[in-house]
Amino acid sequence: MIRLLILSLAVFINIHCLANPGKGLHQIVNLNSNWVFTSKINGQYYPASIPGSVHTDLLNNNLIADPFVGKNEQQLQWIDSTEWIYKTEFKKPKVNSGDQVEIVFKGLDTYADVFINDSLFISTDNMFLPWKIRIDPQFLERKNTLKVVFKPASKHAFEEYKKLNYELPGGERSCVRKAAYQFGWDWAPKYVSAGIWQDVELHVWNKAKINNVQYSVEKLDSAEASVLFKMEVESDQEFFGSVLLQCPDFNISQIIEKVPFAKGKSTLEYVIRIQNPEFWWTHNLGEPFLYHFNVDITHDKELLDRENLKIGLRTIELVQEPDQYGESFYFTLNGVPVFMKGANYVPQSSFPGGVSEHEYRQLISNAKNANMNMLRVWGGGIYEKDIFYKLCDEYGILIWQDFMFANTMFPNDSVFLQNIKKEAEFQLNRLSKHPSIALWCGNNEIDEAWHNWGWPRTYSKTDSAEIWNNYQYIFHDLLPGLVKNFGSTISYTSTSPLFGRGNGRSNFEGDNHYWYVWHDAYDFEWYNQVTGRFMSEFGFQSFPAMETIGFFDSSSTKSANSDAMLAHQKHHKGNFLINHYMQDYYPVPDKLEDFVYLSQVLQAEGIRTGILAQRRAKPFCMGSLYWQLNDCWPAISWSGIDYFGNWKALHHFAKQDFKNIILAPYLYNDSLELFLVSDSLHQFTVQVHLQLMDFYGQSKMKKSFTVHVKPNSSQSIYKVSVAEILDANSPKNHFIYAELAYSENIIDTRTILFDEPKNLDLDENTFYSKYNKIKGGYEIILKSAMLIKSMCIEPLTEGELSENFFDLIPGKEKRIIFKSRENLDIPPNYFEYKTLNEILNEY
Repeated sequence: MIRLLILSLAVFINIHCLANPGKGLHQIVNLNSNWVFTSKINGQYYPASIPGSVHTDLLNNNLIADPFVGKNEQQLQWIDSTEWIYKTEFKKPKVNSGDQVEIVFKGLDTYADVFINDSLFISTDNMFLPWKIRIDPQFLERKNTLKVVFKPASKHAFEEYKKLNYELPGGERSCVRKAAYQFGWDWAPKYVSAGIWQDVELHVWNKAKINNVQYSVEKLDSAEASVLFKMEVESDQEFFGSVLLQCPDFNISQIIEKVPFAKGKSTLEYVIRIQNPEFWWTHNLGEPFLYHFNVDITHDKELLDRENLKIGLRTIELVQEPDQYGESFYFTLNGVPVFMKGANYVPQSSFPGGVSEHEYRQLISNAKNANMNMLRVWGGGIYEKDIFYKLCDEYGILIWQDFMFANTMFPNDSVFLQNIKKEAEFQLNRLSKHPSIALWCGNNEIDEAWHNWGWPRTYSKTDSAEIWNNYQYIFHDLLPGLVKNFGSTISYTSTSPLFGRGNGRSNFEGDNHYWYVWHDAYDFEWYNQVTGRFMSEFGFQSFPAMETIGFFDSSSTKSANSDAMLAHQKHHKGNFLINHYMQDYYPVPDKLEDFVYLSQVLQAEGIRTGILAQRRAKPFCMGSLYWQLNDCWPAISWSGIDYFGNWKALHHFAKQDFKNIILAPYLYNDSLELFLVSDSLHQFTVQVHLQLMDFYGQSKMKKSFTVHVKPNSSQSIYKVSVAEILDANSPKNHFIYAELAYSENIIDTRTILFDEPKNLDLDENTFYSKYNKIKGGYEIILKSAMLIKSMCIEPLTEGELSENFFDLIPGKEKRIIFKSRENLDIPPNYFEYKTLNEILNEY
């Protein structure tokens, strides 16, 4: 290992004076094109799309019905039990003397044999690893065949499973390194797919190439940043070369001459210092600033290889320290405690290879637009593609990254454990360069399941001890050891939640998966009683948009419990629980359209109760990540955004409730208490305006006062008894309208009701609407003489609304921007409306 300390970066060096692209320059040729596929059933080849999967290729060739429509899941299980063959042809690259030739598969799902010109080169067994083939150029012909034969993952995994001395809770999926959700989950179908799910590349290089460049921030303050760059270089010979580190935008450049390159793989380390650095922040606290660096290796002034990377200068730490309540669980970013706001992220499709860059950008921008600053990449999915993390870096969203282990125990044979080790090393090496990575977490809910779900009772004492000891080895020795050995400054936690259901410590230590609401049918009010130190999971289901339902259920007589609908409801009590909660708060409509609308309002109001409670409890509670952000198929689920990208009411509510500065009202014990929560790092003054009015806007009380807002705080700013503030007025037709103003701008509003929605005396809809044409859409202007609750605007064409599922306050004008996705000139009658008023008066 070579380590050099670079003390000065004052001199800018023009790279073209030092190195020019030579015949040995590392070249990468994309091999995603011209693939075909077949099965051993009929042997006929069809065009294939790479990256992709066998299911999407079959669908694209009209060989199967859509896997996401109706009950097709049941009829398509044969696909997962069949061998599939993919092949393409590629030309022999132009090579010079001494050139090295490699084919790199960035992702194969999962068990595959890879042939070149009918010669077997490798056999794969891990979806989460890249696979590299070194080829002697003399072996290649003018045209070459590249073939991949995929074996059924379920069959292969089951064969390994049968070799165990005991059964494991996850069944055969315990024995395969593949996305667990593809075996079916309570929000996902069972499609144990196969295919080339990431890019295929042909690499040609000479003398040396850069395998990877890492960096870590060793020191950071306003005057200077000390950054350690760590390069893994692979060389086919010994020679002396040069290394150049350059950030052209800031005239930062330094060359290190006469670097000895050893044959094989070696690591080079360089420490550089950046004066007056720009920090990387989450988007809600500052700019997620990125420095663009080039790292070059040269020989005799010829450029051999270049790596481009964007670095963010920040420190991130998970703080777990004893305190008066138990033990803290919060993140500091650049030394500042930050309340984390966001959701749990699952793969965007059951077939993740086909997810486009546009779809990644759309979803991550939706998370940012809803004021989220953290996403948890859940451990039953996939380590996401590079584009996901690049976008989170760019948009200023932190990532809680699970290793891909969820809800099962694992075998303890040496081959399987070595596979895990290679996977973790690769993912640590790949992802730790991203400033968005905030935490490595060993697994999802396995510790909780072992201690609280009764798993050990199914085993003998000997087997139980063996299984638990293997768990401890993986998650308390192997993975944390790899994180530490890697030199990462990112914290590690062994499992989520740290303490599970039934353990009293879960409310005062670690992160919390709070599922008494939903799974145990506890009232939403329990969110106010239990906030935990960091809520990493809590959630409630709703139906997706009607157009999404129409995609998978084309029947003319749709219902919430039709066969097609139940095929897309994977929780065994899902519809029952939605209906059960709805009865407590709302009428239960007969019409599906009304039921779907109300299910979304119910979900949004319930999760709002949790979010506001958790934010009010700051700094005791320092995180609110609900389950879940998105879907992997069109379904009834806990998501805030459905499979086709439609925002449910939940995502619109989250956009308001995750703002940096909010009012957070709390009704309890005949009292109304109003909190002001600020995640801003600055101190400032705001005005609060409260007004008690009836549903027709007649004012019964007005009150205004000034609040000096403390940085990064939650403050109780007003408390009064409900009896006093209502002053004998009926709770069924009066409400508080609260406004938070800063510099004459309204930055938050709240509608505070005093009774359950089903008991309110809301009249039928009467409101005024006007439409102003703007570029790409319309400005919608709404006004009403009465309170209109939970107004949903339903455009009859695809597009984005700046706000939805909002309240129309009597006499106050509401302006909404609608942007069409297709930039169509849309007539105003393309908007329909649904409100709680309408529901209450019909049912």
